[in-house]
Amino acid sequence: MDNLRKLQECNKRNLTFKQAFCQLGIEDDDKPLKELNEKGQFSALANWALNKLRPFHSMDLRCKVGDEMYEIYIHKSGRQLTVGKPILKTKLPGAIMYGWSQEMKYESLSVDAITKSVMRTDVINMAKSQGQLLTEQEIEAIMNPQIDWNVKDGEETTEVPQRIKLVQTERNCWDVVLTEKERENLKEILDV
Repeated sequence: MDNLRKLQECNKRNLTFKQAFCQLGIEDDDKPLKELNEKGQFSALANWALNKLRPFHSMDLRCKVGDEMYEIYIHKSGRQLTVGKPILKTKLPGAIMYGWSQEMKYESLSVDAITKSVMRTDVINMAKSQGQLLTEQEIEAIMNPQIDWNVKDGEETTEVPQRIKLVQTERNCWDVVLTEKERENLKEILDV
């Protein structure tokens, strides 16, 4: 609760992020983030935002109070950190804040890694709220829908037939060849 109050004060500009969390330290920077408790993860990410977040980049910081999880947007402009308003993300009992990979440590953190972790937990928490447990493959399939996880290495996938045909002309250009039905549909759309 104290961290949430401090974040709200940062948002109202009563405190800077550095003033609010100057006493917050990292428990163990060699320990994988997945093994840290919620307080340890919050401490590591707050410290990372203060010391490692590059100028003109932003990240989401999550804070848990009881069963409620809040998300705060942090942006670094130059040397100053701007803290957004805490937004209630979920009231789900047992919701997780971050979904770290086993090898992720403080030193290997990046904005992309944090964003991926947040997206991963959103998928997991949504499934939990619907009473489902997802496997690692199902989580990856939801996060990356363009990948067909059912195709094994070496197998060929069937190509999606191309609907528009291209024909090369004498001018060394490619012209689109449409059927009469496609032309009518296109004309209807453009006439609207």
